[in-house]
Amino acid sequence: MAKKILNLLVLPSVGNMQQVIDRFPFSIELTKGQFKDIEIIFQNKKTTILYKGIDIRKFSFVWLCSSWRTRDLAYAIKLYLEHHKIPHTPVEQGTSKLTDHMSFSLDNIPMPNTLFLATKRVDKFLNRIKDICGYPLIIKDIKGSRGTDTMKITNETQLLAKLQELPKHKKYLFQQYIPNEYDWGIMVANGKVVSGEKSYPCKGEFRNNACNGANEVFIDLTKIPKHIKDMAIKSSLTLGLSWSRADILIDKRTGNYSVLEVNRLPGITSKSSEVDGAFMFLSSQIKSLIAR
Repeated sequence: MAKKILNLLVLPSVGNMQQVIDRFPFSIELTKGQFKDIEIIFQNKKTTILYKGIDIRKFSFVWLCSSWRTRDLAYAIKLYLEHHKIPHTPVEQGTSKLTDHMSFSLDNIPMPNTLFLATKRVDKFLNRIKDICGYPLIIKDIKGSRGTDTMKITNETQLLAKLQELPKHKKYLFQQYIPNEYDWGIMVANGKVVSGEKSYPCKGEFRNNACNGANEVFIDLTKIPKHIKDMAIKSSLTLGLSWSRADILIDKRTGNYSVLEVNRLPGITSKSSEVDGAFMFLSSQIKSLIAR
């Protein structure tokens, strides 16, 4: 019987790792990895993490480490390995849109097809971007807010041009563009929906953010569809949040809905149900102080 070989991915690898491996009395096939060779694909309700084109589930063990800048990426990989029961070292929790997308995907929460590339040489992956996202597509800063460094791209030529304009120190998601008339903004407090609005983009704008001119129309809680409420609550609970707003998009062609993101610091519109919801949430948090 052939001896079993342990396939080890060290991510990222440091110097002299082979000297460490050579001390083991059994065979270890060492792959010295770097984060720049990682791709994360969210497509058609399936998630895949590739290292140089190889699904990392094929490794027997993954030694994960991270710096401050890569903590969210390492944590997203950890969630994937944990879900598939692949042995790995523990890593500290880091969060970003990338880790949120990983959590949503593994919890079967619908979202647009999305691609994350750790490399800065995005131009080498143009076919992959087209296959996963198609055109038009959206580029998002994984740690951005209020639509900052978010762009709608209509073709490959424009993509290559815009990539030169984006800050090089940031990392981005490439995401399928979903044609829509509005999105839902659903506030959730302590696992309950406390406010809901339809947000309509202004003319010539693809972003549905109020800060980018969108028109907010608040809806009576009893008239918000149950599946929209349920999706917002599930998204909040998946991320372990007690206060948040889920942005849920409706595809105007198919009627399918997707979670775009969950905002941990949503704005509160004056004289709206968001004020009521924020009051209810804060009251629940400080009631023990008032009772003293």
